Amino acid sequence: MFHRIDSKKILRSVVALLVACILTGCGGTQVVLTTGFDKDEIFVVGSERCTLSELNIYLTNIQKTYENVFGEEIWNVTSDGVTFEESIKNTALAQIAQVKTMYLMAVDRGLELDSREQDLVRQAALEYYSSLTENEIEALGASLDLIERMYSQMALAQKAYDEIICDISPEISDDEARFVKVRIIYMRTAYRNGDSLIPYTDSDQERVLNTLMTLRSGFVDGSLDFETEAAKYNEAGESVITFGKGTMDPAVEEAAFALSTGEVSNIVTTSDGLYLMQCISTLDRTQTDANKILITEKLRDEAFEEVYNEYLESLIRNLNTELWKTVTLNRDPDISTCSFFATYEKYLDDEGIDG
Repeated sequence: MFHRIDSKKILRSVVALLVACILTGCGGTQVVLTTGFDKDEIFVVGSERCTLSELNIYLTNIQKTYENVFGEEIWNVTSDGVTFEESIKNTALAQIAQVKTMYLMAVDRGLELDSREQDLVRQAALEYYSSLTENEIEALGASLDLIERMYSQMALAQKAYDEIICDISPEISDDEARFVKVRIIYMRTAYRNGDSLIPYTDSDQERVLNTLMTLRSGFVDGSLDFETEAAKYNEAGESVITFGKGTMDPAVEEAAFALSTGEVSNIVTTSDGLYLMQCISTLDRTQTDANKILITEKLRDEAFEEVYNEYLESLIRNLNTELWKTVTLNRDPDISTCSFFATYEKYLDDEGIDG
């Protein structure tokens, strides 16, 4: 639930906020202290403390997941002066800080795990702990009790999220979520040079326009087939596209959503080219239904974030900056564990938690 390469639900909306704010005190009246920690405590949020062992479990599992996908050379990547290693460290810190904050929310709301959920936590903890080698247990500072406590906090964090969003079930209309499916012929009237858009010459732009005008006339009178001509003239990657509102150039979107099935659009002008479109379907049911789910999830995330941010502002957030500076990725080739989050999901995904 709490970690995948493409981060799921609650992480999407607040990871950036956590990295920037939760442990630096920005945006609130609380201040950051760097004293009063035990030697292995990396941060405090409210009454909840995070040990270096907990952070190492998050960090190492995230690290090894990325390495399994992209290889170890990923750590040589730098973006805007930030190394990928530093980015992963921040991600691990943000994720575990978020879980602990949401765990505190659950406690304050009187939420508890039932006996079935407690049993699932124990099963998950035992499976993950049993997967570790002696070297990994020592390197991570892991214990069965620690893993069980971490999984328990993750499960309660999920219950807090579920309680907050449980009443948000909006009726999303087909029109609001609608995806249309169209054939297109796109022809360029400009080219890119770095960040600059260089228009074609007047004569070349006129040639493109005349070509599309001729094609459109043939489509309207039935002498030409749109699919056949698209194979010849379309300069876009695909000649059949499906899209929803707010995803295309506004002029293209407006024209496409006004078409009836089989209808051919007028020529649509954009900053870099011209479009002709033929409507295949005014409503792609599969994509539209999927978009309804995405819209609902977005509304739920927004509702949760509002409550979460208000709660976060009430907490003191303290980072042990000196210890944080010493945190690095584990380069030991004998350390390969990457199943901490997958094991949690196996036992305690959304269906395993009673919200």
